[in-house]
Amino acid sequence: MSRPASTSFFSLRRAFIIAQSTVTQLVRMKVFYFLAPIALLFLGLQFFDAFWYEGPEALMPEQELRMHKNLCLGTMMLFTSLFAIVSTALLIPGDIEDRTLYTILCKPVPRLDYLVGKLFGVIAVIFIAMLVMDLLLVATLHYRTEAKLADMTEYMTRLGYPEREVKAGRAEIAAHGPTLVLQFGVLAHFLKACVIAAVALLISTFSTSTLFTIATSVMIWIIGAFQSIARDGLFSDPALGGEPNLAERIVGTLISLVFPDFQLFEAISDAAARAENVLPADMAQLAGLSAVYVGIYVVLSWFVFSDKEF
Repeated sequence: MSRPASTSFFSLRRAFIIAQSTVTQLVRMKVFYFLAPIALLFLGLQFFDAFWYEGPEALMPEQELRMHKNLCLGTMMLFTSLFAIVSTALLIPGDIEDRTLYTILCKPVPRLDYLVGKLFGVIAVIFIAMLVMDLLLVATLHYRTEAKLADMTEYMTRLGYPEREVKAGRAEIAAHGPTLVLQFGVLAHFLKACVIAAVALLISTFSTSTLFTIATSVMIWIIGAFQSIARDGLFSDPALGGEPNLAERIVGTLISLVFPDFQLFEAISDAAARAENVLPADMAQLAGLSAVYVGIYVVLSWFVFSDKEF
């Protein structure tokens, strides 16, 4: 009598199939419709100067471009973070409600494959949405940058500035246009959304309410945004020059593991918006930290999900 084939502990192929199904599920939920108002916002910035000062107090071209990047990057961050929370919170309860989960787990498909596949599917949709928004950002920023370069060149030439100063002025404006540093800022928001999705996945494994999952994930998102400020305020000792002691460092590290420090991601994005130098090594460290966060939350989700009866 032949023995049934054993199921491997984890299969990337199975996770990939579930991720494909998750992408299809999210597309059917018409999640990409949210990109329409964002596209209108990005494009509208090119034709309306409501955000910029006019007259004698007009902003410098570099400041206008910086404000444009800040607004667009902030919109991207808000959309991807909320999408990561809401979409992840809806997936597992949705599969339970339409009984898809029972069919998948009876294949048999290990629960780790199911969770990883669901998370990969959400991350894939986030990546597609981020790519579309990034293309819009680059296109609109390029348009505005070229307009500012033309205006500045015409202005400085008319006033008789030497060619050397004209080139220096153009270089300063061009540095605030579409650059590799700006892409680092976009990547930082993508990595942040991946971590937030992993947090929402963990909460959805033990939550009995989608609303509770969304509310708790948003709370953790807010805590993570202000974690470093709160940690510095709680664990600084004025008598020691503001440096925390060993116990406080340990507690601070544990807090950082439970609540991701999203300020690290914002620091990269802010530096990109200001056209400051962001090293590839900084992005590599941020990507590594994001992978650690996602790995921790996936393992915790697996532990919780393995004990649930379906």
